[in-house]
Amino acid sequence: MKRTIIVSILALLIVGCEKEFNNPVDSLPVKFSVQSVVRYDTLRFSPADSAAKFYIHIEYNTLPQSVFMNLYAPGDKKVNSSPIYLTDNGSPGSGDDRAGDKIFSALVPMSSQYVSGEYRTEYFVSDAEGNVYKLAVNRFVYDNGSANQPPVLSDLVAPDTVVVTDTSIFRMTVKAIDPNGKQDLSRVYFVVTRPDGTSNNAALLMYDDGNFALHGDEVANDDIYSIIVSVYSSNQKGEYTFTFTAEDRAKTKSIPVTKKIVIR
Repeated sequence: MKRTIIVSILALLIVGCEKEFNNPVDSLPVKFSVQSVVRYDTLRFSPADSAAKFYIHIEYNTLPQSVFMNLYAPGDKKVNSSPIYLTDNGSPGSGDDRAGDKIFSALVPMSSQYVSGEYRTEYFVSDAEGNVYKLAVNRFVYDNGSANQPPVLSDLVAPDTVVVTDTSIFRMTVKAIDPNGKQDLSRVYFVVTRPDGTSNNAALLMYDDGNFALHGDEVANDDIYSIIVSVYSSNQKGEYTFTFTAEDRAKTKSIPVTKKIVIR
C-alpha cells in the first residue's frame, strides 16, 4: 500500500512518502527482498535540528551482514566519506523505531553548507560472504535554508586592443563570487558579439582550474576565472563586445559585465 505522509523530524522540514518497491537495482538472491524505501520529495534545513531519517524495509531469511547507504550532492559529489550504516536495533540515536522489524534506519545530519539542489541516495546490503548488492536509488531536492542570491562578477581584466598579424592570443580573467558559496556556482562564461552586430550566442566557458597552459588560469579555486582567446587574421576587424555572466545551480545569473575590445 502506498501512502503519503508529512514527516517532521524536529525542525528539519520533510515532505515525502514511503514507497513500495518492486524493482531493486541489482538482481537480488532469494534471501533478500526490498519491500519499501523512504522517498522524500523535499528536505528543508533548519539550524535547530538537521537530522533526516532514511530507512529501508528488507525481507530476508538470512540476517544481512550490513545495510548502508551513500549520499550524493548535485554534480554527483559524494557527501559521506564512509558508508552510512542503517540499523534495525530500535535505537533512537539511529532513528530506528523498533528492533527486529526488518526496517533499517539511520539519522543523517544535513548541513546548511550543503548546496541546494537534487540529491541522490543509494542503498546497499552485504551478506555474510562479503557480497554487496545495490538495493535502491532515490532522489530528493534539498533546500539548505539560505535565500538564493545571484553570483557577482568583478575585477575584469582584458585588453582594449589586439593587433592581429597571423594568429594572436590574449588572456582574460574575471572574479566570480557566489554569496551562497562557491559550490553553488555552476559556470562563468562569455558571449561574443562581432563588429557587424551578429553573434552565435555561444556560451564560452571560463575556468578556475589552475591550468595555465590550456585556460590561462594561474591558481585553482581562487575565484578568478580565466580563458585564453585566439584571434585569426580572417576574423572581422573592428570593435567586439564580450559579455560576461556567472550562473548558479538554480540558473540565477549575475548582472552581466561587458567589455569592448578592438581587433585590428
